[in-house]
Amino acid sequence: MAFTGSLLGAGFVSGQELMQFFAVFGKFGLVGMVSSMFMFLLLSCIVMKIAKRTGITSFDKIIVRNEIPWLRAFFGGAFILFLFGLVVIMIAGAGALLNQIFGLPIILGNILMAVCVGVVALWEARGVLTAFGITVPLLILVSVITGIISLFVFKGTPLTGQNISGTNPLLGNWLFSTITFVSYNMMAAISILVPIAGDIHQEKTIHKGMVRGVAQLALVFLFVLLPLILNQSMLSESDLPMLTLAENIHPILGLVYALLLFFGMFGSALTSLFGVAYRIKQAKNARTKRLIPLLVFIAFLGSIAGFKELISIILPLFGYIGFFAMVGITMHYLVIRKPQVVNVRQVKTPL
Repeated sequence: MAFTGSLLGAGFVSGQELMQFFAVFGKFGLVGMVSSMFMFLLLSCIVMKIAKRTGITSFDKIIVRNEIPWLRAFFGGAFILFLFGLVVIMIAGAGALLNQIFGLPIILGNILMAVCVGVVALWEARGVLTAFGITVPLLILVSVITGIISLFVFKGTPLTGQNISGTNPLLGNWLFSTITFVSYNMMAAISILVPIAGDIHQEKTIHKGMVRGVAQLALVFLFVLLPLILNQSMLSESDLPMLTLAENIHPILGLVYALLLFFGMFGSALTSLFGVAYRIKQAKNARTKRLIPLLVFIAFLGSIAGFKELISIILPLFGYIGFFAMVGITMHYLVIRKPQVVNVRQVKTPL
């Protein structure tokens, strides 16, 4: 559940993420989905085994095994920027949502979201996350229901495929897009999986848990992705494809989806903002009352670029960085997997 929850956020079930990384490739997107499940399973097991065998809980030390301060600092900084990028994306997503539902100008929606997130963060009301955390499982459930209903309501188009993305040059072909998707998502999953690895007594429990987690993810993945592929002509111009799908099924379903999606975005933005502020305060000893407003203001400025545009740029870029992080993690695992060689000095004993 921890693994599945770390990946199924508001960005995922908005549909825009999956539209750009998979749906545009048609049937090749489905192949990419299956491939990503195997990658998630393999990499997640590796991450948890490293944490369990070494006792390491630090993000940068999991990636970089050797004492290379500048490289560890690079990945640590990249993770902070990734979290901040999620804040920017969620603020932009809320603006797009309020525009689609109420016709509110996008920039006003961005301002509203930024102010709400900033105020709650200044209060350090972390308990609010518990309430918003409830909306995410409900949002996932409604997204699956919406996807299933759409398969019966809309005729859709025949399942075709194209190897190259015609919408985002940063993603290239379907395989490169799949690897990028897995890489940046694993950066988020590491921070969730590593802390719980030490509580697992046997490594076979890791295997069982990850297989179940991937199975859950695949189920949601399929029923969100397939409708996006089959209804591209209706959804390709939408910032929030799954919300558009829900609205076209029934206005009430659209309102329910919009409400859950808004709270899901709010929770994601708040969680990421807390993560960024905490790490900056650790490094710079900055004051919360000054840091939070500054971060929120910068995030708002970034959100003006637009939800769809931000996803098309920020996530692929961190996917590239995440790819090298996954290489580092794999190398780390291969080293600790080797049996330790013990040099024994032969000592002659008198007869």
